[in-house]
This record gives sequence, structure tokens and C-alpha cells, in this order.
Amino acid sequence: MKRFAAILLAGILSISAAIPAFAAVETNAAKWAISSMEYAYEHGFVTEEELQKATSPMSRKEFCGVVMGFLESVTGIERKATIATPFSDCDDPMITAAYEVGVIGGVEPGVFAPDRTLTREQMAIMIARTLKVCNLDLTEDAKKNPFTDTKVLYESSNNYIDQLYGAEIVNGYEDGTYGPFREMTVQEAVISFVRAHRYIMTGMAYDPNAVEEEETKSPAVKGERLETETVEVGGKPISLRWTEEELKEIWGEPDRIDISVYGLDRYIYLNEYQDYFFVTFEDDRIVEIFVPGSDYAYMGMNGKGTMADIKNLTFVSMAEHSGVVRNDGSEARLPMDYEGHLCGLLLQTDDFAANKDPMSTLHHATREDMEMQLLDLIQVCRVERGGELLVWDKKLWDVARAHSEDMIAENYFDYNSPDGTTPFGRIMERGKEFFTASEIIARQRGDVVNVYQEWMRTPARVSALTDSTMQEVGIGIASKTKVLHVTVDLCGQAPVITKK
Repeated sequence: MKRFAAILLAGILSISAAIPAFAAVETNAAKWAISSMEYAYEHGFVTEEELQKATSPMSRKEFCGVVMGFLESVTGIERKATIATPFSDCDDPMITAAYEVGVIGGVEPGVFAPDRTLTREQMAIMIARTLKVCNLDLTEDAKKNPFTDTKVLYESSNNYIDQLYGAEIVNGYEDGTYGPFREMTVQEAVISFVRAHRYIMTGMAYDPNAVEEEETKSPAVKGERLETETVEVGGKPISLRWTEEELKEIWGEPDRIDISVYGLDRYIYLNEYQDYFFVTFEDDRIVEIFVPGSDYAYMGMNGKGTMADIKNLTFVSMAEHSGVVRNDGSEARLPMDYEGHLCGLLLQTDDFAANKDPMSTLHHATREDMEMQLLDLIQVCRVERGGELLVWDKKLWDVARAHSEDMIAENYFDYNSPDGTTPFGRIMERGKEFFTASEIIARQRGDVVNVYQEWMRTPARVSALTDSTMQEVGIGIASKTKVLHVTVDLCGQAPVITKK
């Protein structure tokens, strides 16, 4: 066990006798998290309200509350803010106190984003800083983390993760990833703080008598279709964990087999863009199903509703403008458009949802496949609104691809190039004739689904993509550190006037 400062030990000893013995408490936590939630409540750094929100997303503001409760539990000192808030978007004294002791910072200068969901990277930073406030130096325990997806983080973030990994306060997933940008639920965030608390008290991060690891789930057997893992499109089912054989038995051969941003095979079923969907395979099983638009049914609801129609809603992701439903073995995300209507369904196995990792560098063929997938999604939007399909244009493709690459190379995100060239100018420079034209750009981390979500929550973008005066399109993708830069260029030709 570590040697702590005498003042810290005195604080621990003085409050340990004062901690009351609580009776069993009620919580909606999953089985694997119940003991940790009870432990945190009994030691005063989780509230009764949070016990009932165990499966909800943990906001940055709520995590500050856990931080301050943790500090009081360990040191016996109630810290209050003595300075004015440095943030323009919140004046909560608890957040200011956490800032004053050096635990939290902003997402950018002067901005804290209190309602934004906590990520695993942010959690590691805050826990390590909290332990430092408790006079606990973890640098001796630091061990270079082995995670494959932390290379994109700042060195300072990796240093914090190394410390907590060495102390066994945080760990990764079975596929070797850490998931630094994964949003956390209350129970997931609390478990790490419970480990930190036990480490201070006993020198061990884990309680050998506690069950903190989620039980391994058995895959569905051949032919079995779980309601939570099945979506119907055009009256026919598609299920997670199906094999290729099971998929083709119902749906036949796919129209295309693309490579996804995850480096996995993606089977595309066009179905004339009225019953469009794609599935992603990993280890010969479907791990992801995506259906854009509203022509689907899932868990007794159809895609023509609003957030209020989502059954068993777990939480709303404001970052993705989506409702999230977490089930045993699966996770469903239902994006909304700018009017609050559902506009798709992304259904994934829970393992894939937690551990999926986009490629840092996209090969030429992968970029082309993703550009075609984005074209598919635009076509679905147009068909659903009674519009005509777009025609792919090589010159517009060249313009769009060049602009996306230029935005990365010159480090900007704008319709106009640094030299002042407009979208219309770029199109004309390629010798493309047009009567009317428009451009839509996007910058989004992740997959084409994330780009689709960004498009759909903005009325101007939806209007531009479904504009009936446009007939031709080119889409260009470029990527850097897993962030996609997307340019869509559309053109319309002069209407043909028939003389009478």
C-alpha cells in the first residue's frame, strides 16, 4: 500500500468512523454495477438521484458532483468556490470549486459545456487530477498503456491514462482499445471512481468480493431472432449476429459489398432506395445494421414517429441528435431530423458499439466506397420526399474530392478556399457547365452514419441535398486522424423549354 501524507491519513481516519451504515439501497444499475453504485452512495459521492440514473449518460456537470463528493469523502474537507466562475456557459459553484482545486478545465477557453456527456478520456483526466488533490502520486505506478486507439490523444491525456492503467483503476476492452471518445453512463463513470476510492483506502483498486465486470453474453443461436436485435425493412427481418448465409436466405445477394471505415465488409442492399439498408460484418457475423429514412420497424415502433415514440429510451445524445436505447447485447441509436422526427436506425451489438474504431488512414478504394454510401443516403432522402435520383458526375467528384483534401492540407473548414475561390469558381475551373449549383460541407469524426446525422439535423442542408432543381452530384471524402471532411457538389442544368 502507498505511503500517504500524514494529513491525508488523518483525514481518512477521522471520517471513516463517521460514515454511517446504510441499508440496502435501490438503484436501476445493471447487475454488474450494483455493488459499485451502493459503495459510492454509502461513501457519500453518489446521490440518491444518481442511483436511479445509473444507466443514463453522465454529464460533465454531474461528474463534477461526484468529484467533489469524492474529495470530501477522502479528505473530510468540504470545498467551496472562492473565485468567480471562469466559464461563460455556467456559474454552478460546484463546477467553479472543481476548477479552483485544479480538477476540471473547459472544452475550450471560457467554455465548460456542463450538459455534454462525459467521455472516457475526460474521465481519466479528472480522476487522475482528483487523486493528485488527495496528495496521491500515481507516477510511480504509471505503466505505458497498450491500447491501440490512444495514439491519437495528446501526450498529457496518455500520461493520465498510463497512471490509472498502472494502478488498475481503468482498463480497456477485449479487442485492445480504450475507447477514449466513448460517452459514459453514470454507472460506468462511478465504477472507476469506486476503484480509485478503494485504492486510496486499501492500496487495491478492486474489491475481490464485488462483481464489477459485465457477464459474458452468449451469441444468438442460428435461427434465433431477438426483438432487441432485429429490425424489419419492407416487412422482412434483419438481425444482428446473423451469418452471411442467414442474411442471403432472406434478402438474396447484396447490390454491393463495400469496405467500411472500420475496415470491415459492408453489404449494401439498395432496393430502389425505398427499402435501403446496409449491414456490417465482423468475424462472419452481422454487428451493425443501418436503415436511413423512416421505412423500418423496431421493437413495436415504426420510423415515422418522434423521440416520444421510442420505447425503452435510455438517453438522448445531444451530440448526435439521437435517441439511444441500450439493451442486453445491443445498442440502438435513432437519429432525429431538424424537426424532431426520427430519420433512421443504427443497430449495433454492444461490443461493436463500445469498441468500434475508425481507420486513421483511408485507402483510395475505401474512400470511393464511402462516397458511394453517402450518395445512397442522399438518394434515400430524395426518394422519400418524392424527388428524382441524382446522376453521378466525374467533374463534380473531382471538385468535391479536391476541396475536401485542400481543407485538410490547409487546415480550414469553409466553403471558400484560402485564396478566395468560391464553390462556383472551383466548379467552373473544372470546365463543368451548370445552370444552378450548390455545395454542402461536413466535418465529422466516425462513419458515413455520423455525416448523415449531421446533415439531417440542419434544415438548410436537407433542403440543398433534396433540391429538385439539382440533377448531378459529386461527393469527395478526405480524412485526417479519423475525422472525415466531406464535400458534396450539386449542379442543375437549364430546363428544356418545349415550343408549342
